[in-house]
Amino acid sequence: MIKVKEVAGNNTSDLVEMNRSAIVRILQQKDVCSRADIAKITGLTQASITKIVAVLIDMGIVTEVGFTKGEGNRRSIGLRLNAAKNLVLGVKFSRHVFSIGVFDICGKVYTQQETEFGLDEFASDVVADMKKQIHALLKKYKNVVAIGFAVPGPYLRDEGRIALVTKMQSWQNINFEEEFENEFDKPVFIEQDANAGALAEWWFGNHGRPINSLAYFLAGEGVGSGIVDHDRLILGNLGIASEVGHISIDVNGPACECGNRGCLELYCSANALLKKAEEILPELFKEEYENRWEACNRVFLAAKEGNKKALKLTEEIAEYLGYGCVTLINAYDPEIIVIGDSISQGGDLLLPTINRIVKERVIPEISGKVQIKISKLTVDPTLYGAAAIATDKVLRKPSEYLVSN
Repeated sequence: MIKVKEVAGNNTSDLVEMNRSAIVRILQQKDVCSRADIAKITGLTQASITKIVAVLIDMGIVTEVGFTKGEGNRRSIGLRLNAAKNLVLGVKFSRHVFSIGVFDICGKVYTQQETEFGLDEFASDVVADMKKQIHALLKKYKNVVAIGFAVPGPYLRDEGRIALVTKMQSWQNINFEEEFENEFDKPVFIEQDANAGALAEWWFGNHGRPINSLAYFLAGEGVGSGIVDHDRLILGNLGIASEVGHISIDVNGPACECGNRGCLELYCSANALLKKAEEILPELFKEEYENRWEACNRVFLAAKEGNKKALKLTEEIAEYLGYGCVTLINAYDPEIIVIGDSISQGGDLLLPTINRIVKERVIPEISGKVQIKISKLTVDPTLYGAAAIATDKVLRKPSEYLVSN
């Protein structure tokens, strides 16, 4: 008999795991917390919390860390995740570059490395190099419990492949699940890069709790968005929900490789910025740049120094980012929009124009209740997001994935 997901019930074991997961996820956000505080947050009885925590301590997932002050200055024993025993490996794949990093489940970075490749290189050669580097890191870091991949969208999760990577047609034939799922002795989870960025901001972005919804607006080599609503990613039927980069802002605009015209990605991606900058500001690129992040940053630094052409280009990019934010607000009603990736280096140069566009084009009762921020993550949000993909999965099923004694 086929189980209908929408009406499927929960077994007792499922409920036990849900409660364990709730406690683990609270500790991931709070760092140190008492049993009494966890009971208050979850609504479970102190007796239930004591029983569940005892199991998590026996498993080595949670540890006691001395006393904390509670209500009325009463001392309680503090609890903390045993994060150092539970590392995740994040892999970011994008146009021109892939990055790999090792993190713990609380977001601490242990190492990260980046490899650039040409658009004309064979996809199979790049995949082989990626596998080699991952195996080397797994050999060095024995406590890795899961691997997360962030890949460009639209990513067809049921098929395991990317539907379109502009300028990189050969990559549409690469099946990421087939390539990586059985390559390592660790569980592998694959997600679209913008969704990964949304999870990074949700888990590691320090936006305060409680929050109900967050939109991550990725503006880098491509443009996309990821939405976390009430603790869950919005995915849609094929897993490509919130593909804002391929929403048309000009039906008569230039043709996009996706088949549409005037897609947002054509106006505010790193490619769009650098194409114009190299035409009107060639002096910025006389010296070679290490990577395209640095190239984008040169434009923004010139704007900050008062270069009129750079300022005008930055404002133009910000206007298109504003149109993207308008779409996200009207479509998904987020509390927070976080703009990340290479274009976000424009920072405070971008926000005034973005906020002006939103104020002009969204009714005040809505626009006044949305925070628009630039990502403050010190690690590349998409790479951090790849780690967050794995973190999200293991924290939802701690008994299955996290290290036990």
